[in-house]
Amino acid sequence: MNMKRYRCDDCGCTSPVCMTDGLFQAEARRHRNLAHAGLIPDGERVIDVPVAALMDIPRGQAIASAVLIVFLVAAAFMR
Repeated sequence: MNMKRYRCDDCGCTSPVCMTDGLFQAEARRHRNLAHAGLIPDGERVIDVPVAALMDIPRGQAIASAVLIVFLVAAAFMR
């Protein structure tokens, strides 16, 4: 999955995470139309968002979740 944010350095605006290329292109078009009268600003760029950044949870919570999942799977097989 390739997620992106639209960034306009000219106005200092950054879009929310766009899950698809279509959403990203629509966001860029919307910003250009509203803020720049349809023109492409010089400070326009794409920010790639790694999937891990969206699921950034504390390490202890991740370990506890993994232990719980292993326990539940083991309990299901013991029946």
